[in-house]
Amino acid sequence: MIPSVISPNCASPGEHEIFRKLSKDTTSRDWIVLHSLDIAEHHTQVAGEIDFVVMVPGKGVLCIEVKAHRDVGRDPVTGLWHLGKKTEARGPFKQASDAMHSIRSMVVAARPDLSRVVFWSAVVLPFSEFSATSPEWHPWQVIDKYKYRQAPFANLVDQILDSARDFLASKKQAAPWFNPDREEPSKEQCEVISNILRPSFEYINSFRSQRETLTSELLYYTQEQFDALDALDEVPRVSFTGAAGTGKTLLALEAARRAKARGQKVLLVCFNKLLGKWLEQEASAFAPEVMTRTLHKHMVEVSGKTIADEESVSDTFWKTDLPLAATDALLESKGDEFLFDEIIIDEAQDIIWNDRYLDFLEFSLRGELKDGRWILFGDYEKQVIYAGRPVNPKDALKDRGFPPSHFLTYRLTKNCRNTPRIAEAVRILGQLDPGYTKILRPDNGIEPEYIFYKSDKDQLSWLVDVLDRLLDEGFRGDDIVILSRKKDADCAAGKVNQAPWKGRLRPFWLATKGQIGYGSIYSFKGLEAPVVIVTDINSTKGSDDQDLFYVGITRAVNKLLLLTHVNVKDEIGQMLVRTHKTE
Repeated sequence: MIPSVISPNCASPGEHEIFRKLSKDTTSRDWIVLHSLDIAEHHTQVAGEIDFVVMVPGKGVLCIEVKAHRDVGRDPVTGLWHLGKKTEARGPFKQASDAMHSIRSMVVAARPDLSRVVFWSAVVLPFSEFSATSPEWHPWQVIDKYKYRQAPFANLVDQILDSARDFLASKKQAAPWFNPDREEPSKEQCEVISNILRPSFEYINSFRSQRETLTSELLYYTQEQFDALDALDEVPRVSFTGAAGTGKTLLALEAARRAKARGQKVLLVCFNKLLGKWLEQEASAFAPEVMTRTLHKHMVEVSGKTIADEESVSDTFWKTDLPLAATDALLESKGDEFLFDEIIIDEAQDIIWNDRYLDFLEFSLRGELKDGRWILFGDYEKQVIYAGRPVNPKDALKDRGFPPSHFLTYRLTKNCRNTPRIAEAVRILGQLDPGYTKILRPDNGIEPEYIFYKSDKDQLSWLVDVLDRLLDEGFRGDDIVILSRKKDADCAAGKVNQAPWKGRLRPFWLATKGQIGYGSIYSFKGLEAPVVIVTDINSTKGSDDQDLFYVGITRAVNKLLLLTHVNVKDEIGQMLVRTHKTE
């Protein structure tokens, strides 16, 4: 079933029932079923939609239109259809047929060798009696409430496709392409058809908004990510690991949406404030079932603490005192306001290293971490910049008394964020090993740009020149971010005082629409932007320097610029030489 859970926005009780029947029917294990497919290239309309597309190996593809009305019929005089209280000229059979032809055209255009596969349409009326006949449809194309109750739904689908094949076999002159002895589509062909149609409807739609300049390729899931999400229905505890750009944050949002669709109460947390703010905006449509925030913000609310000035609070408070107070508040609470059916953690490497954070999450989850339902998304190799030591879920949870076999680890290896040239720079300069198995976005022909400065003053001059050029190229202010390993007041962007840039550059927290945000690489971790400028690169040798460098350059979607000290030129050259020697 794709998607594996039915959307909570689906208002048709008939579709809910058919979805449930197909997903539970063991005889249809080899089938692929797409639900609620939007058709952008429709034959007769600007756009269209079909309720179910069922791919049955050895038989064909059936497009199903579901009408869950109690009263369905057609006026023999006017030819108008009445569906409950609604009247329309174009009835369900025409809808299903037009959608089927549109889908077939899409498939055959992509793969002409699939033109021999049988595509057919049917109408299901699960709550209505229907006995009308017409040359416009075959009686066996209808499943009314009597047929619907007499046999398993998968059997009824089989019967329609069998009838369609028999009909085509009897029309040799009209359908010379059909060979009844060919058991098409095969299982492999069903997967191909699914992959052709799938991007038309199951993708992260940015839930609320995305930057207009992000290309659509960034929003589409790969087969690997679909498989990962589909596994969530079967496995209660999953740790997804992957390098930067492999879609972890988008998967976390989709996991939250699916959990809500299952009727669960969900806590979606991360560590960074900027990422938490973005996640909270994007997941607002899932509230109140999904509570989204940073871990610290959530602990503050649970503990009841009041913090007037976050900057003046010590690290000890955030790492020790606050989680202890929040955990005590949970243990003393008599209600379940802060008890969740599922916990989803994005950028988990920033959280699971601290036992006190895990204690708090333990008591926030029904069944606790050992028996509860949770999902981790993290990069445990290159983005561990808070723990001060290597960290991974197996070690962190093993220390809490249950073995690694108690949860599933799934590795994401395909880059769906960066262009190929940026991804190659990530592999070389970030010392990524192993690298990405595939780069999904197309090559835009733009190489990462290296600018070497001799002094801080020289860097500021280069930065202003770069910004002038980017705006001349058509980029908007909020397409661009400037990152540094230094704090806001000490970084290059914070020292620009030349008009008009002094008023256009603002720290991330203060930047408004049209302004260019700047800040530390730490604060922007987990996010991305069309154009990223990394400044103040004075070294790439140490492990900390390399990890920060890696996090910074992986934020770029379309264009990457690096302002590096001349001393770093040799370091970068050495990395390039080492890489080419080993290839």
